[in-house]
Amino acid sequence: MKKKEQKLRYIRYAIQALGILVTIMGLFINYPIANSVLLGITLILGPVFCGWICPFGTLQDIFSTLGQILGIKKYKMPAKLKKVLAPLRYILLITTISISADYIFTIMSLDPRANFTTFLGGKTLTLIGWSVISIFILSSMVFERPFCNYLCIEGAKLGVLGTLRPITIIRNEESCIGCSKCNRVCPMNINVASHGQVRSLQCINCMECVAACPEKNTLKVNVVPIKKVNKKVVLSLSTIAFLFIVYTGLNSSSLFEILERNNTIPVSAPVSTTITGEAAAGYGDAVGIADGVYEGTGTGFRGQMTVEVTVKSQQITQIEVTKTTDDAKWFNRAYSIITSNIIKNQSADVEVVSGATYSSMGIKEGVANALINAGGKSVKAIVNDLPKEGKGQHGKRR
Repeated sequence: MKKKEQKLRYIRYAIQALGILVTIMGLFINYPIANSVLLGITLILGPVFCGWICPFGTLQDIFSTLGQILGIKKYKMPAKLKKVLAPLRYILLITTISISADYIFTIMSLDPRANFTTFLGGKTLTLIGWSVISIFILSSMVFERPFCNYLCIEGAKLGVLGTLRPITIIRNEESCIGCSKCNRVCPMNINVASHGQVRSLQCINCMECVAACPEKNTLKVNVVPIKKVNKKVVLSLSTIAFLFIVYTGLNSSSLFEILERNNTIPVSAPVSTTITGEAAAGYGDAVGIADGVYEGTGTGFRGQMTVEVTVKSQQITQIEVTKTTDDAKWFNRAYSIITSNIIKNQSADVEVVSGATYSSMGIKEGVANALINAGGKSVKAIVNDLPKEGKGQHGKRR
């Protein structure tokens, strides 16, 4: 192995290990700024997250290396089959964005990347979750990054976001000797040797092609050649754009919501929107409960959520979800409707929101749980019998 190739891989391995560590620490889950930084990097450099940070990508790389150590032969996906499979992750991306039916949750529950990230976050997984993870990591011993190539919705999203990146891998056609080593080492099956610029939506910027190239400066990361535009100008504008994205991420959730729009990563900031009860209709579940703020838990799609219920004059006057890891699209659809209906009817037993059943049940369960633990005699427990694990059953007065 060449020194350049070895050095680059060691650097990448170190960053991948760091990516797993910060995921365990919750930096990608609990801090929107981390995702804003990743968004800025993606718009300028492309999907670096996929090639250098993603924990499940790292896991596939580990098992790929293990396969080599065990002498398992690697195969390239046949070109005809690749043409059929390659569009799948973009079809899944469009489906999760545009379809609101509950069966989308079933599709998401089969995402091994999301399941592995959930596990690193300290949550338990179902047998199905472990099964899909096992299928893809074992497959990676035979094919390079099978999940990333054909089914990863997150990779598809980042690939699209990085389409107009000003900095990418440039191939010098004059010095290229046509050895095709770049093609052979590419884990995403990109025909690097046939392009002047590597701008494929599939590219994960792992730099394996750059490291493997035997000719100096034939493949390198550089500013995209633009006639009559100085490279320093492009780099300056890119830096300004990056700083603006990070600044906006610090002061607003809008850019972070763009990252979450395909609903494949958990909501990272606690939801604190308040709904007041001026239109509350008489007594109900809060009868006999003293004024105060009570906390309960319920179980949504991705696990436990925490709900605070304010009681005043034996009425539910305010509901606040302070913590949830449910996906933004469906949670937000359920939140305003369910909380408004609970306050209007003074009962946690309201209809769920179509297309957001899991989040609806979690909110209802959390409200009922808080009122029961507050000493409520009129409230009935919400039986959340949807398929899930880790159902929260305890609340406390604050």
